[in-house]
Amino acid sequence: MFETIVVGVDGREGGRDALSLAGRLAGGSGADLVAVRDLPLDYAGSPPSRGPSEEDAFKEVERDLAAAGLRARIRVLEDPSPARALHRVAEAQPADLIVVGSTRHSRPGRVFVGDHAAGTVHGAPCPVAVAPRDFAACEWSGPTRIGVGFDGRPEARQALDFAVGLARESGATIEVVSVVGPPVTDAGAHRDDPDWLEAAKAAATELLHAATRDVDAEISGRVVAGLAVEELVELSAGVDLVVVGSRGWGPVRRILAGSTSVGLMREAHCPVIVLPRGAATGEPGEHEPRRSQIEATTGA
Repeated sequence: MFETIVVGVDGREGGRDALSLAGRLAGGSGADLVAVRDLPLDYAGSPPSRGPSEEDAFKEVERDLAAAGLRARIRVLEDPSPARALHRVAEAQPADLIVVGSTRHSRPGRVFVGDHAAGTVHGAPCPVAVAPRDFAACEWSGPTRIGVGFDGRPEARQALDFAVGLARESGATIEVVSVVGPPVTDAGAHRDDPDWLEAAKAAATELLHAATRDVDAEISGRVVAGLAVEELVELSAGVDLVVVGSRGWGPVRRILAGSTSVGLMREAHCPVIVLPRGAATGEPGEHEPRRSQIEATTGA
């Protein structure tokens, strides 16, 4: 499923959570890990201030890898944007997945993307996985139950296909949830049609059955009425991993997360993977990091 996984590490607990999730996902597919440590300059100061030295940052990543029992290539970069550093490394590999951690402001066991993680999700060239807070300390050997948010759109179908591929590799079961809510184009439209909800649920059920009918995996699906974010957060409490698609506009093959995926990444009880759109544009992206001081392979 994965050949190369890029993971953002920063010497903090969130980075160690991300490293733990990346290692466990790589374990099921034998993927290569690339641990990326960015050293952004703080231009607010005068003169601009720096964090740890390149050598100290490299050793810090080595220690985190050894503690996690992982082996990875290490990239220590200097870039004003940690998110852009991850994007560029992911494109240069190319990577199948980027993994980031949650901010320490999240509740233990919950996902909550901070500024850098959110920046990584927006505009990413490949799927992005977000690890919950304190994930490194939890018992999680891989997904046995995968949840998918499905609304019948191409992005949701892509997420379902991704989940099916992961389920085949890991032997996991899949639970698909399709959420029907009030029409977003006209908040009062449903008031003139008392049967709108049943009609919407029937249409969603038909789409769900068509999408899951011939899936070669153990799969179940249900249609519920409510708010998409709330229902997907509830789904995340009962599965090991949730997969969702990004919204259908923005650059192709780039994630441009909408309100549902962003809301999920602020409340989920388990790791979340957000997928970019599926077609290529042929437009050039960010390729090589501006500066790469240190590159090596190390770890347990």
